[in-house]
Amino acid sequence: MIGVIGESLIDFIGMKDDAGRELFDSHVGGCGLNAATAIGRLGGSVMFFGGVSSDMFGKRIVHHLVENQVMFDPDLCNLPFPSTLGFASLDEHGSASYAFYSKSSASVTVTAEQLSAALSVNTDIRIVHIGSISLAVRPACDAILDSVAFMDPHPVIFFDPNVRPSIIEDFPAYRARFFQAAKMSDIIKLSEEDLAALYDELSIKDALSALRHEVDAHIVLTRGADGATWFTNDGLRVDCPVVPMPVVDTVGAGDTFSGALLHYLQANGWLGADGTLPRLAALSPETIADMLRFASSAAAITCSRPGCDPPMFDEVKELYEGL
Repeated sequence: MIGVIGESLIDFIGMKDDAGRELFDSHVGGCGLNAATAIGRLGGSVMFFGGVSSDMFGKRIVHHLVENQVMFDPDLCNLPFPSTLGFASLDEHGSASYAFYSKSSASVTVTAEQLSAALSVNTDIRIVHIGSISLAVRPACDAILDSVAFMDPHPVIFFDPNVRPSIIEDFPAYRARFFQAAKMSDIIKLSEEDLAALYDELSIKDALSALRHEVDAHIVLTRGADGATWFTNDGLRVDCPVVPMPVVDTVGAGDTFSGALLHYLQANGWLGADGTLPRLAALSPETIADMLRFASSAAAITCSRPGCDPPMFDEVKELYEGL
C-alpha cells in the first residue's frame, strides 16, 4: 500500500465572470490529498494520513476521499479544528499563485501520537509520500518526521517539498527541516521553483548540484514547459519532454505527477515486500523514461481542466500509449 501523509484543504480559484466580477470556484485540494486522489483514480492502493476537520469543508473532503477510493483513518478525519483554505490567482498562462490560511487548522495540528497510532495499525505500507504545507508548519512537521522515522518496517520515503514561502515564518528553520526530510528520503521530487526558493543565491543548475551533493537520493526535477528529469543517485540522467495538451490551469499538476510516479512503482512491482526498493538501482534508462512519460501524461491531463482533477487510468493510458 502507498501511504500519503499531508494536508487536505479547499482551493478557491479566482476567475472573472462575463461582467468582469471577481469570483472564486472551490475545489477539494492539498498536495497530499491530490497525490492520493491521483493514485486512487489510477487504480492504486492508497491511504491518506492527514488531519481533516469536522466542519462543512471537512465533510466535503471526506466525501471526496470515499468517492476516489482513498482509504483514511476515521480518527484523523473528524478533528475539532477548522479546515485549511487556499486561494489561487491564475496568470495568463494558467500558473497559480497561492495564499494559504492554515494556522491552527486541522491539517497542521496533527500530533505525533495521533499520526503514529494511525500508522501503527497499517503495517502493509511500502512507500510514504510526505511534504508541502504539513511539513512547513508546526506541530504537524515535527509529528510527521518523528512518526515516519520510527515506522517499522521502515518504508521507502518519497518527498515532495512543494515549497510555499508565503506560509513559512522561519525560513532557516524550514530549510533545516527540508534537509532532515531530504536525507531520510529515497526519492525527492521537486520543481525548479522549489530549488529557487531553497537556494535563492544560486542558479538552478548550481542549486541542483548542491542538493545532489547533500543527499543520497534519486531526484526528480520538474521543469514546467521543459519537461522533467530523473537523476539517479549514481549519476544517471533521464530527460522527458513535456506532454503537449491545452492548459486551463496548472493547479495540482505536480501532485498528479507525484501520484502517477508512485502508482507506476506500485503497479509494476518495484516496491519490495519488506518496504524497500531493491531493484531501483537496476532501473534502465528506458524504464525511467517510460515512468516519466506516464506521470507527465497524467499531469498534462490535469492541466487541461480546471482545478486539480486527476485523470482515470484509461485516460492516461490512451494519451501515454499514443506518444
